[in-house]
Amino acid sequence: MPRQLRKDLGIMTGVFLLLVALISPAIQRSRTAARLSTAKNNLKQIGLALHNYHDTHACFPPGGVIRQDGTAMHGWLSMLQPYLDASPLYSMTRFSEPWDSPQNFPVYEHSIPVFQLPERDMGLTSGGYGVTCLMGNTNVLHRNHSVRLREITKGSSHTWIAGEVAGNFQPWGYPFNWRPLGTKLCDGPDSFGQLIWDGAHLLLADGSIHFYSTETAPEILQALAEAPPIATRAQIAVPARTFTIGDYYWDPIDLQSDPQGENQYIVKVLRSPSGAPLKMSVRSKFIVRPGDRPEYKGKGAVFLFLAHVGPQTDIASTLKATTLADETNPAQFQANVKLLRALQQELPADPEGSEP
Repeated sequence: MPRQLRKDLGIMTGVFLLLVALISPAIQRSRTAARLSTAKNNLKQIGLALHNYHDTHACFPPGGVIRQDGTAMHGWLSMLQPYLDASPLYSMTRFSEPWDSPQNFPVYEHSIPVFQLPERDMGLTSGGYGVTCLMGNTNVLHRNHSVRLREITKGSSHTWIAGEVAGNFQPWGYPFNWRPLGTKLCDGPDSFGQLIWDGAHLLLADGSIHFYSTETAPEILQALAEAPPIATRAQIAVPARTFTIGDYYWDPIDLQSDPQGENQYIVKVLRSPSGAPLKMSVRSKFIVRPGDRPEYKGKGAVFLFLAHVGPQTDIASTLKATTLADETNPAQFQANVKLLRALQQELPADPEGSEP
């Protein structure tokens, strides 16, 4: 290669590397700014939903509905579904059943973008539930009590209601999604804030969004945390329950049925990051067509729960009790039983791992 050509190539390479070095920080700043904007807009949607709920019910939703026997039913994020882009899921939610009952798998297995950190796959819990980065103010959103705006005596512009947390994320359907604000942001997984933007967005009770940096004085955060009304210790108590979150995923597998039948059928298998099956359930796949029920508008298909399959489930008897038995011939039915039994043999004795 001629010396001059080598020299020119060296100069061009140097210029290219210099441009990359100059542009990369700008691109990163632009991406961070976009994520900040999305995070703020997500909280704005939550604020609007909370106020629409208040307009309808004359109060904010309870943080969680817990029965006297301790059964956890549903939480405040679940109750906001009709006021967000989640109405089809709301129509499928069985509020008479606990949030983590098999009948509610088709709802809470979903990841709702407005509940999550922008441009980040937050994964699922080891039980297969979609998670949230949002936690509520313990004084406003707590168990079995609904707060009215008039009870916020310090003023809605001086009282926070929800914000993004640093870690220890929980399922969005969990009825205990509240957490004390503390006096320092981005201070471990139980604190509020995100290190990527050195602070936290907090939704105030008037619907506005404020950003508080990690340099915010503890006195300011303490004043926010202590704004009335003040909940009792019993109202803000949460169970000692932890959730393992990672690259768990639901794997849909088609089951055999009459192609002319009303429904299609699948078995949804929750798999670990390594691909091992953890639990599974049989669903009917309802294809939404024009003129169908309005609550399914905008959805291409809706999966309805039919049966949970555990390590000890009698699969043949379980399938016979579902509509799948009416839409299969004997050969198809036996093929489905064989498939499910093969998957069943791989299920662990404790399918939810660390989730009690």
